[in-house]
Amino acid sequence: MVDRYPVIVAANRDEHYDRPSAPPSLWSTEPNILAGKDLLAGGTWLGVNEHGLLVGILNRRSNSEPDPLTQTRSRGLLCLDLLRFKSAADAHAFVNRHEDAYQPFTVVFVDPKEAWIATNVRRQIKSHKLDEGLHVYSSAAEFAVRSEKVDRAHVQFAQVFDGLRSNCSDKSVWVRSLRTVLCDHTLGNGSNDPRDAICVHGDVAGTVSSTIIFHDQPQQRLYTFNCLGPPCRGSFAEAPMLNVR
Repeated sequence: MVDRYPVIVAANRDEHYDRPSAPPSLWSTEPNILAGKDLLAGGTWLGVNEHGLLVGILNRRSNSEPDPLTQTRSRGLLCLDLLRFKSAADAHAFVNRHEDAYQPFTVVFVDPKEAWIATNVRRQIKSHKLDEGLHVYSSAAEFAVRSEKVDRAHVQFAQVFDGLRSNCSDKSVWVRSLRTVLCDHTLGNGSNDPRDAICVHGDVAGTVSSTIIFHDQPQQRLYTFNCLGPPCRGSFAEAPMLNVR
């Protein structure tokens, strides 16, 4: 949607407050990866690599408690697996043959040429290609289910893009505008569930960080801006740049 930035991601991370993590940084891997780190299981929830591939994963809320007898792999490790590839097409080929069991997830993997989304039911993973445009996903139990929250976020992000896409290449302006959406506390539809807000403040879990990423096509660089804690209470700082080769 934006010529200079073929890939833009704005994401809140909702997690238990006591789950330890590290902010986006460069990993000592091949290829070079810039991502946050789950210090409990060792994976990540969102990252980019030096080939220009971006991967983000969402834990979908299960309709029931996870089966304690079922051995499932950490979803963040799948995100890390996909960041080892050179393209979204390669990541898609890996997902199609992958058979490990996970709790419910939605994973997006995208480069400037194409984008895919995949979801699972235990060992079965289904994927489909995304068209160009704006896409919004949440942690709802059912993938791609329509909800007031998703619709509200889509409208607000669309307003940002309509206002900036044609005449603004200043990343700081984009960050400020996207932050206003990521900070939204509206519940809507008479809900009392804090998870229905875009910026979540629950008793034991909520929005613990926020990240905005741009793929700058002319510069062939990936820019990451990260906010520690909920975006309504903090500011976005620029993480190390990652050159695309």
